[in-house]
Amino acid sequence: MCFFGRDFADTIMVFLSSQIHFLSGQDGCDLLQHLKMPVCKAVGIDIVLHNIEKAGNGSLSMDQILNSVCAQHESNSFVIGHIAREKPEGKVLEEWYQKLHGSRLKLYDVSCGISELLSVKDASEIMYVKKAAYLTASVMKKYVVPKLENIVMDEKKVPHSKLMDLTEKTILSPTKINVKLKAGNVDICYPPIFQSGGKYDLRPGALSNDDDLHYDSGSLIVCAMGAKYSGYCSNVARTFLIDCSMEKCNAHKVLLKAHDAAIAALAPGGKARMSYQAAVDVVRREAPDLLPFLTKSGGTGIGIEFRETWLSLNEKNDLTLREGMVFNVSLGFQNFLAKSSDEKIKEISL
Repeated sequence: MCFFGRDFADTIMVFLSSQIHFLSGQDGCDLLQHLKMPVCKAVGIDIVLHNIEKAGNGSLSMDQILNSVCAQHESNSFVIGHIAREKPEGKVLEEWYQKLHGSRLKLYDVSCGISELLSVKDASEIMYVKKAAYLTASVMKKYVVPKLENIVMDEKKVPHSKLMDLTEKTILSPTKINVKLKAGNVDICYPPIFQSGGKYDLRPGALSNDDDLHYDSGSLIVCAMGAKYSGYCSNVARTFLIDCSMEKCNAHKVLLKAHDAAIAALAPGGKARMSYQAAVDVVRREAPDLLPFLTKSGGTGIGIEFRETWLSLNEKNDLTLREGMVFNVSLGFQNFLAKSSDEKIKEISL
């Protein structure tokens, strides 16, 4: 739940005109208890807490909450907003999903409205994102780059999956790279990704396979990772070129120019689509043959959610940008063919 700057597992929140109902475990209720008095004084809203029993799924409390919703209306037409795109995970949320959809309530998807409401970050949230980004960048610079250099120079055989494990451990222990952040506030957004040898997937959900890192002349190594700080996400992805041809180097230079252009176009008052369009314009001008391989999005908003899809930087998003929005600008060329007879370096992604 983004409203509190931290994650609450297995927690349901329902807003009524004069009450906010929370269904949570004991730890969640203990934390939320401190909000009851200040919220009541500030806005005249009562916070009602429902504790999930350790052995139960909160079914009885859910019935009480739904009865409270119905009691707020005099007519038989009850409308409740919900986040339709969120799939329920865990027995508590699955039970709530079943009860909600089995009730006489009319459901209305408020996903876009909630996303827009949370898209502008306050100073504390921006600080958390910056700390997460600092950790991610530090791991890349102080650990990953030297590690890859050592493997290549000493011609070691190291699987992608091993690099993933080592990098994840480094993210979770910031003091290993002299980053002064508490390990208890740190997590990963996704398992670090290492790819080489002609097998590339630029999505954050990609996996690091058990193949050894491929670093022969002409090779590319793609690495991506993201650290969280106090629940707020960050992301960085880099391509390492090893004695590559001019064709690959030029493609990388064009991608960097497109990336810079996309960032420069992110300004308050502009449209989200203008960022991606700026990148497209660079590729069309500098390397039109690569345009079909450009990723279809230039990134998304980022915060407690790794991907704030409401803030997608694509050619169709006409959303007006505002001060305080935070973006992960992520562009790539996916699976284009280079001039080579070696299958491990012929199909590449940047």
